[in-house]
Amino acid sequence: MSSRDEAPRLLAESGRVKRYVFRPSGRVKWIVVGRERDYIVLPEAPYCSCDDFYFRVLHRQKPTCYHLQAQAIALTEKFYEEIEEEDGWYYRLMEEWLGG
Repeated sequence: MSSRDEAPRLLAESGRVKRYVFRPSGRVKWIVVGRERDYIVLPEAPYCSCDDFYFRVLHRQKPTCYHLQAQAIALTEKFYEEIEEEDGWYYRLMEEWLGG
C-alpha cells in the first residue's frame, strides 16, 4: 500500500474526522481536521473544501481527495467523533470552517 493510499486511513484512525450534529434541527456537518485547517466534507455531493478538491478533483486530474476518503473510512469503521452542538452555534462554526 502506498503512502497515498495510507493517508486517508491514518487520518481516520487518528480521530480527525468529526460528525457535528446540530440540535434541535438535526443538521449534520462532517469536518476533517487537516494539517493546515478544518475542511468541510459533504459525502453525498461529493465535495470537500480543500484546495486539492478544487484544483485536482474538479479538473478531473484525480477522482477524489483524501479528506473524502478519510470520511468514508471513518463512517464505515466508526472512527469518527460525534459532537452535538446547539443550532445557535451553526453559523459561527460554518464561518470558522469556511475561513471567514
